[in-house]
Amino acid sequence: MNQLSDDVAALGRRGLPREQFFAGVADRLRRVFEYDASCWHTLDPQTRLITSDAREELVSSGVYTPDTIQAASAAIVASEYFVSDVNTFAGLAARRVPVGILSQATKGRPERSARYNAVLAPSDIPFEMRAAFVSRGRVWGAVHLARRGNSADFTAEDATALATVTAAIADGLRTTLRLDAAREARAAGAPGMVILGPGDEIEMITPPARELLGAMHPRTSSEEMPPTAVLALAAFARANAGSAHHDADAVVVPTSSGWITLHASLPDGATNGRVAIVLERAVSRQATAVRLEAHGVTPREREIATLLARGLTNPEISEALVLSPYTVQDHIKNLFEKTGVASRQELVARIFLDDYMPHLAQPAPLTSNGGLA
Repeated sequence: MNQLSDDVAALGRRGLPREQFFAGVADRLRRVFEYDASCWHTLDPQTRLITSDAREELVSSGVYTPDTIQAASAAIVASEYFVSDVNTFAGLAARRVPVGILSQATKGRPERSARYNAVLAPSDIPFEMRAAFVSRGRVWGAVHLARRGNSADFTAEDATALATVTAAIADGLRTTLRLDAAREARAAGAPGMVILGPGDEIEMITPPARELLGAMHPRTSSEEMPPTAVLALAAFARANAGSAHHDADAVVVPTSSGWITLHASLPDGATNGRVAIVLERAVSRQATAVRLEAHGVTPREREIATLLARGLTNPEISEALVLSPYTVQDHIKNLFEKTGVASRQELVARIFLDDYMPHLAQPAPLTSNGGLA
C-alpha cells in the first residue's frame, strides 16, 4: 500500500492536465485491484458540488454509449442532490474514511439505492465502490468504480487500498486544477503560470503571470530575473521532489497591490529540474454568496446554506455551529422563505447548482476513436 500511495503522490506533483491525472491514478489503482469502469469527478471544496466529470471509461468499456451517457449523468446528479441516497459524494467527504461500498451501505439490498435502480441495475452494474478525495478537511474530487455482473463484489481490502490514497489524490487534484486554470487563463484577474528551466531560466510565461511577477519585483531589481520568492520556491520543490508532503509547495507573498499565492509543481516529475509555478491573487467572494445576499440572507443563514449543500443534517449543523437544534430549524425556515423554496434539495438547486449544471449538461466531445474526450 505504501508503494501505491507514493506512486500517486509522485504523479500528483507533476501537475498533469486533469484527464491525464485521472488516467494515471486509474492505472495505478488497477495494479492493486480490478474494476470494469470508472467515472472521475471534481468537486467544489466549499459546497461539495460536482463541477466536472471524466467518464471516458464508462463509454470505452461499453457500459454506456455516447447517446446514453448523458441520461446516466443526469440521473447521477439527481441521486446526489435531489433524492435521498447512500454513499453520496458529499456524505462520503464528511466521513473519517471517505470510501463506501454500495452492498455494505444497503446491507446487501442495493435496490434500496435510488442510484442503483435508476443507473446501475439497468446497466448491469451490481457492484459499486465510491470515494471522495479529501485533504485537510477540503474535498477536491470523487470517483465511482464499477464491476459488472460477471465479477465479484468489492471487498473491505479494496476499500482499504483506495482509502490509503484518497488524500494523495486530493492533493494531486488540487495541483492539477491550479495548473489547468493557469493554462486556460484568458480573463483579467485569472491565475498565471511560469515554467522555469533547470537553471531558473523562464521557458514559458502567460500574460497574467507576467503582471503578477511584475507586482512582486522590488523597484531596484531586473525584471529579467524571477523574484526571489519564485526562485526560493522552485529550489524547494526540486529539493523535495520525493517528499509526500505538499504543505510547503505553496507560499504567500505580500505586494503593494495585495497578497499573491505561489504554487509549485514538477511537470516532468523529478527528472530534469523544470518547475511550473502558478500565481494567483486572493480569491474574491464566490458567486453563490452574492446570490444568497441578493435574497436578503444573513451571514449566519449563508453559513447554514453552505452546510446544507454539503449534506449535513440538522443535528450536525447544530453541533458544527454550536447552535440549538431549534435555532438551526428557525434559520432553515427563514432560508426557505427568503429564497422561495420548500426543501433543502430545492435550495441547493436554486442557489448552488446554477453555476455547475450548464457545464454538466454539455456533452463531452468525441475523440477520433469514438470515446469521450
